[in-house]
Amino acid sequence: MTVTPWLQTRLDVAEQAAAALADEHPGADVWLVGALTEGLAHQHSDVDLLLVTPVPVAGPGSRLVHGIRVDVREVSQSTVHEWRTLLDAFTVTRDDISTFRTVRARLGDLTLLRTARPLLSQAPDQAAVLEPEQRATYQRWALADRCEAAASLAEDLLGLAQAGLYPHADLVWDQLARVVAQAETVAAGAPLLAEKWLPSLLSSSGDRFTPVPALPTARWVSAAAHSPFFASVQTRLADTLLALWPTDAAPEPVDEAALGGFAWLPQRYSDGWFLRRGDARVPLSDGRIRGWQQAAARRAHP
Repeated sequence: MTVTPWLQTRLDVAEQAAAALADEHPGADVWLVGALTEGLAHQHSDVDLLLVTPVPVAGPGSRLVHGIRVDVREVSQSTVHEWRTLLDAFTVTRDDISTFRTVRARLGDLTLLRTARPLLSQAPDQAAVLEPEQRATYQRWALADRCEAAASLAEDLLGLAQAGLYPHADLVWDQLARVVAQAETVAAGAPLLAEKWLPSLLSSSGDRFTPVPALPTARWVSAAAHSPFFASVQTRLADTLLALWPTDAAPEPVDEAALGGFAWLPQRYSDGWFLRRGDARVPLSDGRIRGWQQAAARRAHP
């Protein structure tokens, strides 16, 4: 992590604000959360703190420290415990996705836990508040969320293309590019942060920034019947999922005419693989998802 002057200033402000909060709320923990914990800041970034109290208290709100805004969110220890339980296991199945809806609604809170770093700790080497297994579960939930978002956008693209609303489809296509890039950063181990940080999260070095990879030029007139340009999305999402759920199963053939077309995208739940297009879901074995991935790669790079 490259510590820029504006980042270091905000880390110092966070420590000062945490010391004041600790005096005001004995027995509470103060955590730095958000992009700052990943080394991401600009000259006007706020500082986000989570005040974890034994019992609920009146929200301390925001304050200015040396001219820098510090936003403080208060949560009780019991609330944090409820968030942690969602990271006990990745439990979504094709027949019961109620937990997935709950997790998606709470994903912002879970991202706070994923990024949280204790301040004023007796153990300064403590880097996170989650155990490695919980971080891995967060990664699966966050990737599943991005794949779900991609599937929803693909459904919109299908409808817009069929209706001839091509300028509208272009806007959704650009949005899909960012969702796919977010999926790739999550698969690489990053938390699900705001889109503005993608160039940093996609970069291997803090001194260089990688632009969000552009998707191929869309050809909406032929989208419903023949869409090799969409194969880039299919391949990249399959690669992210297989990074978290690797398999050495031998590739098996799939019906490319039926399952390789526009808007079909992969997903992985706790009960296995499937392809989704709108409301249609087709389960796949490990071997068939590898076969589908390889077929999509051939379409993307003929």
